[in-house]
Amino acid sequence: MNNIQLYYFPLSGHSHKVLTLASMLDLNIETVIVDLKSGEHLSEPFIHLNPAAKVPVLVDGDMVIADSHAILFYLARQYDPAQTWYPAELSTQVEIQRWFALSATELCLGPAALRKCRLLGQSGNEEQAMQYTLKLFSLMSKQLEHQPWLAGGHATLADIALYSYTAPVINLEPSLRDFSRVLGWVARFEQLPGCLALPAK
Repeated sequence: MNNIQLYYFPLSGHSHKVLTLASMLDLNIETVIVDLKSGEHLSEPFIHLNPAAKVPVLVDGDMVIADSHAILFYLARQYDPAQTWYPAELSTQVEIQRWFALSATELCLGPAALRKCRLLGQSGNEEQAMQYTLKLFSLMSKQLEHQPWLAGGHATLADIALYSYTAPVINLEPSLRDFSRVLGWVARFEQLPGCLALPAK
């Protein structure tokens, strides 16, 4: 029996990525909510876990892992013996790392920021967020032109890394719905066993 704890915030897309992979791997994870609104992530106990004061943080025995991408990598290597989510092929691993980089930049500056403005009512530069979103969706659409998933013929960590913030914003306005390949990718992802929806609010 696994004794894994995930410190997370329910509205965090980065936390959602980890919860999604855990669900798809059928892992039993104990979840501990960190109340970002009250500043709990700045408290001494949490800072001890992650000096960067961000969720998610995974604790698995003596392993303490911060950052959603690092956690995805760890869970895939540790608990996916079939190597489905992080395949052994170097070319696929390179593609996954490329999408991890886009997840940490364009995804955060685009769909994640747009979600904060449009769906969560937080302040931000909505015009800039839309431009980054359009740029990211263009890159995704080009990648999906000849393959069903971002890193090849089946779903990998690349798809998990991009899904959590893409899905909530794809229906916000017609200009985003023009990306039919991204819409199809979202629909395929949501048919995968264990897929979880990111809470709206």
